[in-house]
Amino acid sequence: MASQLTLNLELPDSPLMTSNVSSTSAPSVIFRDSAFEQNKQDAIHRWIPWIAGFSARFVADILDYYLPNASHTVRVLDPFAGVGTTLVESLRRGYHSIGFEVNPFAALASRVKSSAFTIDPQEFWNTISVFENEARQRTSALDRAFAHGDDPAHCLPEPTSRPPMNFRSRVPFFSPTVERKILHCLDIVREIPQTQIREIALLAIGSILVQVSNYSYEPSLTSRMAAGKENILNADVVGMVSAKLRAMHDDIVIYRSEMEKFTPYPTVEVFNRSSLHVQHILPAEHVDIVITSPPYLNNYHYIRNTRPHLFWLNLVSDSADLRTIEQANFGKYWQTVRDSQPAQLTFRLPALEEVIDAIAARNPEKGIYGGRGWANYAITYFNDCYQMGRNLQYVLKPQAVAVFVLGNSIMQGIEIPTDQFFAEIGQLCGLQREAIHVLRAKRVGNSIINSSVRNGQTTGVTLYETAVVLRKP
Repeated sequence: MASQLTLNLELPDSPLMTSNVSSTSAPSVIFRDSAFEQNKQDAIHRWIPWIAGFSARFVADILDYYLPNASHTVRVLDPFAGVGTTLVESLRRGYHSIGFEVNPFAALASRVKSSAFTIDPQEFWNTISVFENEARQRTSALDRAFAHGDDPAHCLPEPTSRPPMNFRSRVPFFSPTVERKILHCLDIVREIPQTQIREIALLAIGSILVQVSNYSYEPSLTSRMAAGKENILNADVVGMVSAKLRAMHDDIVIYRSEMEKFTPYPTVEVFNRSSLHVQHILPAEHVDIVITSPPYLNNYHYIRNTRPHLFWLNLVSDSADLRTIEQANFGKYWQTVRDSQPAQLTFRLPALEEVIDAIAARNPEKGIYGGRGWANYAITYFNDCYQMGRNLQYVLKPQAVAVFVLGNSIMQGIEIPTDQFFAEIGQLCGLQREAIHVLRAKRVGNSIINSSVRNGQTTGVTLYETAVVLRKP
């Protein structure tokens, strides 16, 4: 699996005061840290870790600040829904929620989490009990064989499921004993008749796939051996999946009690589609607020980093499916556009054009691996930002706001203030730049390429994260 050069963030746990760096007169406000870290302890949100996510408490702050007296007719849109943080928090306030997510695994997580309050807890508990008993019976021989050094392939019963035919990795993704356990668990889950419970059980398996594999996130998916870790020869797969299912059950009980005060329930729609198609799916002036975080300009390859989930949960079947998703992704990826013909911006923004020209001029001897290939990537990204701005102008109601969490980037050693450019692009699309709130004044870690930050050198460039607020007049 190809390695990725990405931005590895250190995520603080404490709330941060935001400062208003906009030229407008909007007051300074306090939003809690946008990092996903806190979600790992929160009901519902803890089900799936997500490197690109933001915190439920941040979403709550945004909703409370911009919709302090909202009615339950409000519609909240997250065009980059990820694993559903915005959707769940909006539903908890009685708001109708709409999400777009191009990654099928993340879309599954969004759909399952946001609608989980409609699952009957007792029926779910009964299913968990059946799963635990059946899975232990089917996998017990594997633990005995492992203890005696026997070949797990000779253990009965034989799982019906097979490893995905077109899934490839540089080293075996699972050790033999672990793989057989995963296949048995998939067999049992696929026998569950109730669709909602079957999908939540699949999500539980997905949540532990990498944890029991010979790979890990560093932060991109890489082999454990390459990261200096030992392979996992055996693991209590059944116990780990069961523990996740039990935690899910407990969270659903809480979720249902929260939602009982709403009659009727608020609605949720999750589209496994690119958000660039919003205009073709939603009516004009349909949305009261947008809360989201698009992919950063740092080339973190969300699709490749969820390849195990996509293949093992039968969400894709071959590499052609992956390419289709990659091409639909917002901003694409450097790997998919680096050797294309030189791209052109579809709008005029002189300051951005100067930055892109400077990137393109760096390291010409490296061809597509130098500035030219990275300039293509940046141009494609900002062209999609422009299309997103047009989508916002179309879908937002008058006076509605869109809050985008963004970070700056360093490419070929050159800073790109993505948040500032995104705000200016929004203005080109007829939106008002209301504010840019600093959420994290300093991020540290590895930038995507040839960065003094990455190499540990002193530089005047600071990596930061902001919330860009645009308002439709």
